[in-house]
Amino acid sequence: MQQRSADRDFSAYNQAQRGRPVRPLARRAVDAARAVPARDRPAPAVAVELGSGAGIEARFLADSGFRVHALDADASVEPQLVELAESHGITAVIADLETLTALPAADLVLSCATLPFVRREAFEPLWTLIRGSLRPGGVLAVDLFGEKDDWAGTEGTYLTRAEIDALLDGLEVLELTEVERDGRSFAGPKHWHTVQVIARRPA
Repeated sequence: MQQRSADRDFSAYNQAQRGRPVRPLARRAVDAARAVPARDRPAPAVAVELGSGAGIEARFLADSGFRVHALDADASVEPQLVELAESHGITAVIADLETLTALPAADLVLSCATLPFVRREAFEPLWTLIRGSLRPGGVLAVDLFGEKDDWAGTEGTYLTRAEIDALLDGLEVLELTEVERDGRSFAGPKHWHTVQVIARRPA
């Protein structure tokens, strides 16, 4: 079992993602952000993606009309992000999410399959930073992993339902989908315990 994030080959994972479709969570997040009346949103709206990988969702967000800030710790995806910066005006940053001290004010914060790999001791400060970046009416869309996930107990953050509810306290929860299933991961067979959340900061 992989114990540390350093043991997980995120570079190989990100390169293997090339050509896949946009994740449904990103599409639903954009729909939720667009539900805010245009008069109540800045133009253009700002989206922040944490764990952008090679930029598939970042490109989608830009094509959807957002000014996009894409952050990822994997230096191997920098060429793809630079290309997106040139073609789509995306602000791309290679940075360890655990060391972030500021985020742009955002109308949408998206993080697909990334936050669970943040170490527990760094997760709460990052979550506080994420929540603080949301503008009134802003949408948060994230993948979280639950305590019954096969990787629970390894380096990362695996949450009980009570902990997830506490993280969302004060937000309007638009979707919360909890799933347990046996399947595969990039590293092989795995029992998944996932929680997808779309929530909104009250206006």
